[in-house]
Amino acid sequence: MIHIPKVDLIKISSIPPDPNYNGLRIIRFQSDVQAQQDYLNNRYQCLHQPEEYSIVRATVCRKGVSTNLTRRRIVAVIHPTLKQFTDLVQYDPSSPPPNNFQAAEMKMAHDQTQSDFKGAKSANKADFASYIIQGLTGARPVYLPMVSGWQSKSVFDRTVFVAFDEEDPNAMYGRLFLPKLPIMQADGQTQTAALFQVAHSADAQATGALDSLCVTLEVELNVDERGAGQSFADRNGRGSKKNLNLVIGMDTSSALSELRMQAIKDTVFEKRLATGRTTGTSETATGNIVDLSTMEQMLLNVISGGRKKPEHIQHEYVPHFVPYVKEFLTMLDETFSENWPKDTPEDKDTFRRLYVHGWPFALKAIALAYYDARIDVLGPLGAAIGAKSALKTTAQAFEEAAEEARKSGKFKKPAVDFEELKTRLKAIDWYRYRKHWVQLTGPKMGKDGKPRPITIKGSGEIVVLGQAQNTNLVIDAVAAKLMSATWNDLCSTENYPLTK
Repeated sequence: MIHIPKVDLIKISSIPPDPNYNGLRIIRFQSDVQAQQDYLNNRYQCLHQPEEYSIVRATVCRKGVSTNLTRRRIVAVIHPTLKQFTDLVQYDPSSPPPNNFQAAEMKMAHDQTQSDFKGAKSANKADFASYIIQGLTGARPVYLPMVSGWQSKSVFDRTVFVAFDEEDPNAMYGRLFLPKLPIMQADGQTQTAALFQVAHSADAQATGALDSLCVTLEVELNVDERGAGQSFADRNGRGSKKNLNLVIGMDTSSALSELRMQAIKDTVFEKRLATGRTTGTSETATGNIVDLSTMEQMLLNVISGGRKKPEHIQHEYVPHFVPYVKEFLTMLDETFSENWPKDTPEDKDTFRRLYVHGWPFALKAIALAYYDARIDVLGPLGAAIGAKSALKTTAQAFEEAAEEARKSGKFKKPAVDFEELKTRLKAIDWYRYRKHWVQLTGPKMGKDGKPRPITIKGSGEIVVLGQAQNTNLVIDAVAAKLMSATWNDLCSTENYPLTK
């Protein structure tokens, strides 16, 4: 009888997590002689589990700030064929897999970030697939951008990398044992859907594209739900035409997002901001008061009079502005929340149909008025945004610049201060059909070119509503009126006259 010696396999849990790669289990084939022998002798458990792993050649990279372990990202760059790509990714965003979708992070991230492939997006997918097929037939070269995806944190502990070349510590080449779980796209959804369509087409079979078409796939490892959202926001929110509310909602790491999250807590706005996936803020939608984009503009109006952009706001500024943004949102809560019910009785009109203060243009105008009412404290802080010094931290440069602005005497106490502004907001008549509002915003017009009358539910009153145009012209006009000496014109109960 021939005796076959038993080989004790090295379990995946015995491969030590590498702290320099966020805990990725790395077999250092090049630099560790014992690890090399164990690999060549097939002693590692992952070598005997082809049903659990996709095994690919890859460059595993450290992305981001290498000295900041909590911010550093671990990314695998892979150059698969079309067949390998679809086998690896598994996840066609235009037709999410009904099975093997087990990680909670993936389902939640899908609901938040993946667009429905309908209308224009479906047409884009078809155009992309047609472009690829033209390349397969030799009609043109194919230029495909990198698809960026991610894999769930839940399988990171089972992911193994065998490093064949460690010369560059930030980009090691080797073999990656990637658990067979769908790879979701942070960028390149339409291209991915098109690649799946091509892979299942007769053209791919006829041209041999499954083995001849090569693409580039970047897979970020160890990603949770929040990281997936942030990845989506960062990749799709810089100068692109993605849904702005969706991008803002995903952008949990920006300073303005942090400011918003701290300031809305325990106010009427908490859980009542439209994100791009929830119901919107139309005249009849009452679940949300404003969308994230409007709230972002309101915050910028509060802290800088609308002179700064979101990218200008740094994390170091946040503690200085939180008290004032909180004060502003609390003021709105106390003044208007009774008129912002989530559910509207059947015999009543919705709050945006009735009131001016339910619309973005009015809330942005009130934010500008608040800035002016707090100009003595917010003016110096706003002026210090963007302050730089080669010898000082961002926080130090900001605080010193703000102090210099205070001492300059440029920002004096306003004639209309915060308490006076609150008094005015409570005294104003905010019905959209009052004469003063229709004169400011213009009337809603009918097809006949005349102001269009409507009937108010409950009272049966026939009135003309003012428009709700969210333009800088209207916003500035309302803000100016709120702070003017003639503000009490807005307290009149006279309706705009009906056209005879």
